Amino acid sequence: MTEPSSTPPPPPPAAAPEPAAPLVTNAILPLMRLLPAPPLGAILTPPEPQDIRKPWFFMQVWAELRLAAQMYFDSRYRISRTAQLTFPLLAVLAVLNYFLLAHWFFLPIISPVAERLIDGALAVVAYRVLLRELDRYRTVLDYLSRFSHR
Repeated sequence: MTEPSSTPPPPPPAAAPEPAAPLVTNAILPLMRLLPAPPLGAILTPPEPQDIRKPWFFMQVWAELRLAAQMYFDSRYRISRTAQLTFPLLAVLAVLNYFLLAHWFFLPIISPVAERLIDGALAVVAYRVLLRELDRYRTVLDYLSRFSHR
């Protein structure tokens, strides 16, 4: 057992003073609680808005289709295995979808709707694969423009 000491225990340390008004309330940005507090005296300003105009959707699709045609005929670029296998596979699935739902298992109302929904899903998958391949092609074109000497 320990003997009682004659000195009183030290007082608890004083809490750090809090700022007069919080910079961002938790109700406005609940994720701010996850970030550390900014240093005292820091000025928090939002980034300046950039006036970047995006092209019209159909013009953007047209530009991507032109780039896709350029990609297929470019001898310096080899298409990835994913794209080499995906496009023929999607074409076979579209043909099977047509024969399966339009001729072999035809149901008067369900088959045409299901056929078009499946065709739409296949088209979306093909477009996503094409966009991924176009991103790779843009990277290769950027690399070639910087490091190739003509």
